[in-house]
Formats: sequence, C-alpha cells, structure tokens
Amino acid sequence: SNPNNPVIGVRSYGDDPDLVARFTARSVQGLLDGGVMCTAKHFPGHGDTDQDSHYHLAVSYRHWEHLDTREWIPFRTADVQDMIMVAHVALPYITGDMTPATLSRQIVSKILRDDLSFDGLVITDAMNMGAIADSYHSGEAAITALRAGCDLILMPADVPEAFDSVLKAVENG
Repeated sequence: SNPNNPVIGVRSYGDDPDLVARFTARSVQGLLDGGVMCTAKHFPGHGDTDQDSHYHLAVSYRHWEHLDTREWIPFRTADVQDMIMVAHVALPYITGDMTPATLSRQIVSKILRDDLSFDGLVITDAMNMGAIADSYHSGEAAITALRAGCDLILMPADVPEAFDSVLKAVENG
C-alpha cells in the first residue's frame, strides 16, 4: 500500500485489503486442497513500510485503527490458514518501542494470537536478514522469538548458536 516500499510491491495481491483477503483465502484453500501447507506473510503488515527488512528494520508508523481496518484484514482469513509468518517490522505506535514484530510478545502473543484469535503455527521471517542479524546474536534472537510466541525459527544467521542457545534455555527451564 506504500508506493515507496522497496520489497513487497508485486509480491502482494494489491493494496485493497478486502481483495487481498479474498485472493489469500482462495489461494490458501487451493494449496491446502492440493496437500501443500503454506504461510500467509508478513504479519503485522510489510506493505505500508518504506524499508526492506532484508537490510534494515522496517517500521510502520500506524495506529491500531489503521492496522486493524487495513493491514490485518487479510490475516483474518486465518480460518483457512495453518501458518502465518511474522515480519521484522516494528510498530512503535502500538508497542511503544522499536522491537521487531518477530521478537515482540505483544505483537505475536497478544495481537496475533489473542486479539486476532490465530491458533496455527507462527513462523519467523528469515532470521539472517539484516533487520535481525545486524542487531541480535542468533541465540538471543531465537530465544526471544520463541518467548514472543513464535513456533518456528526460519534461517538463523548461525544455526549451531541458535540451536545450542534454545537447547540450553529449555534445559534451564
């Protein structure tokens, strides 16, 4: 929805949230009918940013009402979705800080799971992207994402470090 967005553009069904929701629901159902599990992405919405999270933290300076009535509409098709990917997008007007959604308990557990009632799998976006890897060690990022409510960690920059850190955290309770 932001014409200055350098990364989403043609990777989206468009900028009309109702149309995107319809296309998403039908695409997801078609894939599921074919035996393919898929993920909707990039929650809480990456299309209204002007940064590429492959290189930098993306930020949405939107308030709850805008997000609720535009960005989150396609994610409400979750009744046919098994998985949602959380993006490295900060929502400072919602959380009060610049924590990427991937690492934010408020965004993953409160908004996505509680407020939007999503009960499927939550996967992170690639953790080797600049928005995460430039600011967090792989172990710290993996543990923080899991504590935020994510179920799957995608592509840590340092897989052994992420694995060892998660294993140690589990062993320590």
